[in-house]
Amino acid sequence: MPNQSRSIHGTSSRRRPSAIRTQADRPRASVDHLESRTLLSTTWFVSPAGLDTNPGTIAAPFKTIQHGADAAGPGDTVFIRGGVYHESVVVHHSGTSAARITFKNYNNERVTLDGSDPITGWSAAGNSVYTAPMSWDLGQGFNQVFVDGRMVNEARWPNTTLDISHPVLATVGSATSTTTVATIKDLALTQPAGFWVGATIRIGSGQGWVNQTGTVTASTPTVGATPGTVTFTYLQHDPKYSVPKAGNHYYLTGLATALDAPGEWFRSSAGQLSLRTPVSDNPTGHLVEAKVRQFGFDMANAAYVRIDGLNFFACSINTGNNSTGVVINHITARYLQHFVIDPGGYLPPTAGGIILRGTYDVLQNSVISFTAGDGVYISGTSVQVANNVIHDTDYAGIDAASIRIGGYGDLIDHNTMYNTGRDAMLFSGNVARIINNIAHDYGLQTTDCGAFYSYGYNGHGTILAYNRFYNAVLGGFGGVGIFFDGASTNFIVHHNIIWNVNSAMRLNFDSKNLQIYNNTLDATTWGMDTNDPTSDWSGTIIENNIITHPVNFGLNAKTPNNISNHKMFVDYANANFSLIPGAPAVDTGLLIPPYTNGYVGPAPDIGALELGLPAFVSGAKLSTLPPDPVGLPL
Repeated sequence: MPNQSRSIHGTSSRRRPSAIRTQADRPRASVDHLESRTLLSTTWFVSPAGLDTNPGTIAAPFKTIQHGADAAGPGDTVFIRGGVYHESVVVHHSGTSAARITFKNYNNERVTLDGSDPITGWSAAGNSVYTAPMSWDLGQGFNQVFVDGRMVNEARWPNTTLDISHPVLATVGSATSTTTVATIKDLALTQPAGFWVGATIRIGSGQGWVNQTGTVTASTPTVGATPGTVTFTYLQHDPKYSVPKAGNHYYLTGLATALDAPGEWFRSSAGQLSLRTPVSDNPTGHLVEAKVRQFGFDMANAAYVRIDGLNFFACSINTGNNSTGVVINHITARYLQHFVIDPGGYLPPTAGGIILRGTYDVLQNSVISFTAGDGVYISGTSVQVANNVIHDTDYAGIDAASIRIGGYGDLIDHNTMYNTGRDAMLFSGNVARIINNIAHDYGLQTTDCGAFYSYGYNGHGTILAYNRFYNAVLGGFGGVGIFFDGASTNFIVHHNIIWNVNSAMRLNFDSKNLQIYNNTLDATTWGMDTNDPTSDWSGTIIENNIITHPVNFGLNAKTPNNISNHKMFVDYANANFSLIPGAPAVDTGLLIPPYTNGYVGPAPDIGALELGLPAFVSGAKLSTLPPDPVGLPL
């Protein structure tokens, strides 16, 4: 291995008919006498053209999904006709393990639960700006506006595009700070003195581990060669690594005077929304909406419910600690959570994304996209998240992830994650299995992050295997494939492939009892590294790995039989890490049952792929997934 800093040595009851019954010939006075009907009906229908005083048949459906939810009991299905439903459905009844309550789109019709409401009554205000009343207010930094199904930006500087995962940002020229106040200088700050007072600044301070926000208390313009300044309140996390400095990225928002570009809006405290559409035309010709509701479905006190084939816009799904056996299948969810203000940057204001707090909950075959915080939030037991595409998450750039894994015995399997502000998977759980996933293009707004990241957690045998992680070459301390930070312990890591990251694996502090077998670890700088080469890695075993770049191990680890393989792969330049005959990694691995079982030839191969066997398949199967709601690319 060339240029190594340390050499790698060779180192649930009631009767149910089986067919759907429409109740069309059954007189129904109301749905209040649920017990009298429980043996009679199995299906309910909802339609935007219905009435909630109807009997809920296909010929005379309810109008709201909520009415269907209030009528349904164990084993019932609420069929929802196509249309947009501006509701937050609270499910009060539970099914059983043998008879779930199901909410499903009828006959594959397109059903959308919309957490926003339309804005109408536009008047021209000049300079391509139009105004209209917006009576509701989620609070400064939490309002969200959409034009034709796409989020537009609260007025800000510098102006940016509608690509929320890749915003245009300003750059700090120099900075000074105390523990509570900071001042940054930037030649691009040309606005008059005091212009930015009262604005919100979002900045990735110091090493840029997270973005945080503060309130501007003073500002001055650039004069000649003297840069302009912005002074703001500031929460200092660490005096060494988290203070503003030159090169940090930031933007300013929260003022009406910043509304100067297409695709921007501002809501006044008097309830007036000002908007420039993305093409600077009259909003009357567009669907303009603003977020009102947090959840499309709230099942915090319901169990054994299934949601199938629905779309969610500007809202999310909530479950509670007693939400056992909830299944969410084949949905799309876009714009799940929004916030700008987060003074600390290390915790979202509330749990967000698809929230899975119950036991044996399942999220599968779905597309989750566009959220300021987590895409999926797991704190339940034996939760399964499988075959999903999760993208454009954590666009606030805080300590959030595509999937936050915080439960016990959870399974994260065959998901594809990309475009996230920080980590793809943020771990604080126990005994999880994280297998067959793809994560790429993470750390878009931060540094020192991972496709998988754990800080100081005991994994109790958590397994990471058959994953592919790539595309996170970042500044600062860089992007990592698998990152055990803060003395994380007791994980099993095998048969992962990592490439095009600064460091393929990083083990910081005392990283004990980690089993790291048969991985292919490629990187731009470090194959494996640590923040402290004197840290104690007792009980950690690193064997049968291909590590193409230098390593920096801690003390007391066992590290036999790792090699660089001299880049002898089928197509190294295009990240095909299958071995070629005669490569040094072929038939030279140690026997490590069960991890090397099923090998071909006289001995296992070193690395993640065995010559003579098909390469393992990672990521979601896109052919089984629903289309994106507005046809935007995945």
